[in-house]
Amino acid sequence: MSMASEIAIEITIKIIVVEIRKDLSVNTNIEACKALKKLGRFALEQFDWSTPEWAGEYKELFKE
Repeated sequence: MSMASEIAIEITIKIIVVEIRKDLSVNTNIEACKALKKLGRFALEQFDWSTPEWAGEYKELFKE
């Protein structure tokens, strides 16, 4: 995978994760929050080799 595509993936995932974080902060529906966290975990798993360091703060946010 090229460096440009890695950067594009990172930017896209960061945007998705920020939106999920916003939704989690205002949502009180437990099932909806579970689904949002599942989507967040899925987004963070889209890297070929390993999840980057910046994703560490989100791993805690998205845990079950």
